[in-house]
Amino acid sequence: MPELKIPGMLIIDTPGHESFSNLRSRGSSLCDMAILVVDIMHGLEQQTIESLNLLKSRRTPFIIALNKIDRLYEWKVMNKVPVEEALKKQKKITRDEFEDRSKQTILQIAENGLNAKLFYDNPDFKTYISVVPVSGISGDGMADLLSLACDLSQKMLGPQLVFKNVLEAMVMEVKAIHGLGTTVDIILRNGQIKEGDQVIMSGIEGAFSTTVRAVLTPHPMKEMRVKNNYIQHKVVKAAQ
Repeated sequence: MPELKIPGMLIIDTPGHESFSNLRSRGSSLCDMAILVVDIMHGLEQQTIESLNLLKSRRTPFIIALNKIDRLYEWKVMNKVPVEEALKKQKKITRDEFEDRSKQTILQIAENGLNAKLFYDNPDFKTYISVVPVSGISGDGMADLLSLACDLSQKMLGPQLVFKNVLEAMVMEVKAIHGLGTTVDIILRNGQIKEGDQVIMSGIEGAFSTTVRAVLTPHPMKEMRVKNNYIQHKVVKAAQ
């Protein structure tokens, strides 16, 4: 496990359904690094190829999470050990199925113009995309995925991880919330924002200025789509 120097990570989950292409496009433009989730049972689907092309066009570094390994025949859950070790301890029929399906996925990635290797066989992360076998259900491989994401962030992003006092924020969504009126969901990358600040944003008809009336954050570990009271702040600093 590499020594962690980054203050934290914000993970934005964009929908995988093919009808949400606009959200995937916006998400790929916001991120410093991406995790592309591929179903090991189905390989690259149309929306996966679309996301792959978005990341390539924006030259965004990314990792591939080869998901649903728990659906391999007679998979035995071992989420407390590294996934490479867990694979070695599976039955031969399970290992053989994994080898076949993972090689097929890596071949599909090559057909789309990228070289990829399983992360524990990757000799050069700048030449090959790392593929991490995981299961979102059983938790197998999730520690490896997060460890690799942290390690590559430190190695590849460097100066982008240093806090700056100049305000830098990105708008995620504009919506009306009952009792609050028009609200703007933002990601605060650098600097700070406080009540009473004058901010300039880009709208459909051009740039406009507005006053920050309240600074709100959701409660930690709460589902944002479920109606909850927000935490009100006088000031919020980036990477808080």
